[in-house]
Amino acid sequence: MPEIKHTPFVNAVEKPTVQAPDPNPVTPAQPVTPTRSVAESILKAGVTVEALENEIDRILEERKKARAEASKPKEPDWTKISEQDAYRQDIYIPVIEHDVPDYMNLKLKDQAYEVVWSSKDQRRLGQLLAEGYECIKPEHIDPHFKLPLRFDSEDLYIYVDVIAMRVHKRILYGKRRKALDISQRQLKNTNKIPQQRLKGTFDLTSDEPILEPGFSLY
Repeated sequence: MPEIKHTPFVNAVEKPTVQAPDPNPVTPAQPVTPTRSVAESILKAGVTVEALENEIDRILEERKKARAEASKPKEPDWTKISEQDAYRQDIYIPVIEHDVPDYMNLKLKDQAYEVVWSSKDQRRLGQLLAEGYECIKPEHIDPHFKLPLRFDSEDLYIYVDVIAMRVHKRILYGKRRKALDISQRQLKNTNKIPQQRLKGTFDLTSDEPILEPGFSLY
């Protein structure tokens, strides 16, 4: 029979070797971020904590704006875009909305005047001119006010079929006060008329109601 050699059994798991602690441990260096670097430089300059917090907030706000700007969609090359490309969803086309201005809103330079719009009918226009109204000219407009329309060749500000005029408040408010006084007097006279009521009886037993021979007023 062949000779069989036996090998001694060796443990598969060896016990770890315990090393002695390092008497001079080395502390790993902390990573220095830009914000921390700025903060340390500010503190060394003798800046207060409040100023340091404001500086950190400013840096964070700038980074936030930069990320928002980078996330905005990029406009295409308009020299290569056709009308058919405008309906494609994979191409970014910005939608521009326009506010409709108030064409009849004007601001005058002289605040003692009011703006009044009048029909271009010559009879109405002549009446207002006789009462002290005058057509608004470019020099009457507040220089800081942006006009939504332009004056015509005769320097008249016209919108559709009406023309802009100005009138002194003394004239305009006087007309409105007079109209108010007339309305109040008419209402006062109306309240003085006695309220008369009709008094009568009806015979509801017949087919047609029979009124009394006369009505009593009281």
